[in-house]
Amino acid sequence: MAITAKINSNTSSGAQKVSVTVPSATAAQSFKRLSDVNVTNLTDGALIQYDAATDKFVTKNELSTTTGTLTFNGGAF
Repeated sequence: MAITAKINSNTSSGAQKVSVTVPSATAAQSFKRLSDVNVTNLTDGALIQYDAATDKFVTKNELSTTTGTLTFNGGAF
């Protein structure tokens, strides 16, 4: 998101007018409305998996991998 500003100075004493434009944003009201989430096959118990081919997160009831290994790491808190 870019924030732009225009400063018009007509005198040597400095800026006479400053205008700031903030781009409008629409907040997603639900997870499935996000543009990088594909919920076409959303069913009970679905999990989220990233699909690099489509650059989106997809909902699946079965996780699959092309490497044969799935590692779940919840991180450190």
